[in-house]
Amino acid sequence: MKIKQVRETPDEELDAQVKSAKREILEMKIKATATQATKNPLKRRTLRRDVARMLTVKRERELAAAKTVEK
Repeated sequence: MKIKQVRETPDEELDAQVKSAKREILEMKIKATATQATKNPLKRRTLRRDVARMLTVKRERELAAAKTVEK
């Protein structure tokens, strides 16, 4: 997911996507420990990066909201 798409996504949907991606990462970790080969090993890395992007945008929005309240 590109940063532009993340910024256009509403907060509620971002929360749902973060939760879903974290669940998928966990499932991939469990499969890896059970010695089951994953079909796409790079997907775990891209999911982690997507989660980081989503959380970064979420934090940016929180800071922007706090800044407008202070003024």
